[in-house]
Amino acid sequence: MKKWMAMLLCCALMMGLAACGAGSGGPKGSASPQERALHFEVVTQTYEDEYKAEDGTVLLAERYELPTLELRTEDGESYTPAENVTAGGSAAESAQIAAQSAFNTEMSNVLAGLRSEASQMAAEGKELYETTGSAGFTGGSCWVNELSVTSTYMTEEGLLSVVAENYTYYGGAHPNSVSRTWSFDLTTGEFLTLDALSSEEGDINGNSLQTSIYQNIVSQIDSQGLSEAYFDDYDSYLSDFPAFATFYFTATGMTVAFDTYIIAPYAAGPQVFDVPYSVFYSALNERAKTLLEVPQEQIVLSDFDTAATLWSWLFITTPPTENTPDEMEINGYTYYQADIPDVSTLADMRELMYRYFDKALADRWLEETERYAEADGRLYVLSADRGSNDSIMDETCSVALDGESGTVTQTVTYGEWDEATQSRAATGEETFAYPFTLVDGYAVFSAFPYPY
Repeated sequence: MKKWMAMLLCCALMMGLAACGAGSGGPKGSASPQERALHFEVVTQTYEDEYKAEDGTVLLAERYELPTLELRTEDGESYTPAENVTAGGSAAESAQIAAQSAFNTEMSNVLAGLRSEASQMAAEGKELYETTGSAGFTGGSCWVNELSVTSTYMTEEGLLSVVAENYTYYGGAHPNSVSRTWSFDLTTGEFLTLDALSSEEGDINGNSLQTSIYQNIVSQIDSQGLSEAYFDDYDSYLSDFPAFATFYFTATGMTVAFDTYIIAPYAAGPQVFDVPYSVFYSALNERAKTLLEVPQEQIVLSDFDTAATLWSWLFITTPPTENTPDEMEINGYTYYQADIPDVSTLADMRELMYRYFDKALADRWLEETERYAEADGRLYVLSADRGSNDSIMDETCSVALDGESGTVTQTVTYGEWDEATQSRAATGEETFAYPFTLVDGYAVFSAFPYPY
């Protein structure tokens, strides 16, 4: 009782990916470029089947929803390459057809894998049924293998991110669910890995995209006190999350999901972490920044975090020196060669400061500090850490944009240790304003009253 049900459920994810082609020859060759412009649309194709015992008892039921890419014309008609072979399509059109084929071929492979698993389990179910009878296969309690698309997200620049849930029940105490995700570049026809999105140099600290996301997940776990319920070795799975979790993109960032039993017991359920774009934007490569269509507010918050790091290298912490053991005595102090991505000289450091701070502000700070020095054409830094404001419990930031300028508002919560509750208690709040102007895509701050 096999059947394909072409349920064109319009997940209605329409996207005007540019493709023009004025054809020549054949009845469709006279279409104007606008009439021939194609866009992608995601629909679902559903497969259903049942495996039965000799007496007709249903042993296993399978039902799979697979995301499918369709090409549509501007008037909404389905575009089939075989039917338009004489249309003389453009190179962009050919790329769209190739991307459609690559995605749908992979979904066919996914279906084949699901069907293979179901077939193997059905064979085991049949053997169990013949041995023990119908105890586990009556009253609608047959075994189940299902896949359901739960969300899709598409950007105008060509990212497609799809999330599905694979639900199985093969007897036992409870069913199991695992997530399946696919992130796809509609312009190249490639499924995206984290490495494909990461810049080679990482963020300002040299942290890779993976490290930036990992650190934020750890911070979320610590702030919510979740680790008590996790397995002892949970951190080893967090640090290598691309191998043990699924990830997908939304309008606000990346979601990383660990299925049950990975870092926590079944009773804790899946562990899901939403990581905003501002956390890892600076560790993305340029193509990824365009493809993901990061909201401007998130970019500004990322720039604010980078500016805060630069500020701290002047007033709180020592700039990175880990991979450069060279040291030199300058003005009676021991300096260490800096290890800052794309920064080799004091002039480089000044240009980096100019990217995020008003020039007058950056010049004043650099002139007043002894933190940086140059020798033999190389940048050296003074190790001079100092304590931060440990009365600060938490801080939140928001962005107000007005054209090419705006303000980051930072609300800081202060607190002190409460012996009675053995925890920190809030004692007050303070708000700080950071005006900025957008210059060459970066938020350039004209004031930075950082309270740390």
